[in-house]
Amino acid sequence: MISDTDLHGFSCGVNALKALRDSGVDADIYSHFSTNPSEPASTPSGLALLVQSLGEYDLYILDIPVDARNPRAYIDALVSHARHKGRVIWMDHHGHSPWVVEELKKNGVLVAVYQTAYDIALAVPRMYRKSDSWYERWALLGAAADFDESVKERVSAELEVAVAEYLDPVYKSRLVELARALGLEAYAEHIKVNGQPGWFARAVAEKGIEPEQVIEAARQIGKPLLVPRYSIAGDVVYTTELPPVGLAWKTAWKLCALTGAKVAVLPAYNPRANQYSVIIARYWRADDSVTSAIEEYVGRKFGGRQVIGHPGARSVPLVSQAEIDDIPAIARELSDMLASKAHAQSRLASVSYA
Repeated sequence: MISDTDLHGFSCGVNALKALRDSGVDADIYSHFSTNPSEPASTPSGLALLVQSLGEYDLYILDIPVDARNPRAYIDALVSHARHKGRVIWMDHHGHSPWVVEELKKNGVLVAVYQTAYDIALAVPRMYRKSDSWYERWALLGAAADFDESVKERVSAELEVAVAEYLDPVYKSRLVELARALGLEAYAEHIKVNGQPGWFARAVAEKGIEPEQVIEAARQIGKPLLVPRYSIAGDVVYTTELPPVGLAWKTAWKLCALTGAKVAVLPAYNPRANQYSVIIARYWRADDSVTSAIEEYVGRKFGGRQVIGHPGARSVPLVSQAEIDDIPAIARELSDMLASKAHAQSRLASVSYA
């Protein structure tokens, strides 16, 4: 199987690998790209090459959407595998155009699109009737890392901070140290040499390591997530400073958690795509009206661009780095929209009450 390399994709892969192996299925896991952004496998085309390099096996694809920048290479690789090497079961929870889903289905790829990050993290264990608390806790951790609002009532403030502020940054930037802190020296060497987080997933699944152990190890070697200088416009917090690579979403989370803002707006840079973007993300516990406001604003402001992410948490590609200077204006416009909608709802409530 191939799983995404973020913490949620990791939890999906860990659960799937353990469920398969505990059911007597000979299974292994790969990262979908290297942690080294200079390597070819870090690109969408590199992902296609990885699929093409695999032998005649059934293939699970977990939590990896079709990349908007190069959909054809990835789709063609999946279709070729399904036709010539073995079944392809493509499992995801991101929003996809009907074209993508139909293109995969009509060419022999088995497609399962789940509603939540939590559901996909438990998808393979449920297929194989594995339901103990180990799988459940890893799924909850992964869903929390993905800010899945379907589990927000079950995620304590302590777990939220542990995952978003400590585990996620350590996992993304200090994975070798994390493996060593858990006594996984042999796996740490594989990660160091090959740059593949899949080795860490293998270790956790094979040894049945508890999520709490991984969190504690991350706390021991990690530091609180640093935040850039920021400003506030109404219910929106924003910054024009780039956060560390790979930590933009968690930086958005901390800006909201730190200030009490409902939405964070900040720039991000993806070295794999050499692409700047602006992230507009609500605090994941905010109410649904904030989500609808973000969706409406993004649709108006950036119609025609390849927006990615989840409802209420959108990443919009920028035409140039200079567009980062527009972030303060974006924040003010969005703040005005939130205030206007809140005022309209308040008036509607007062009329209904009267």
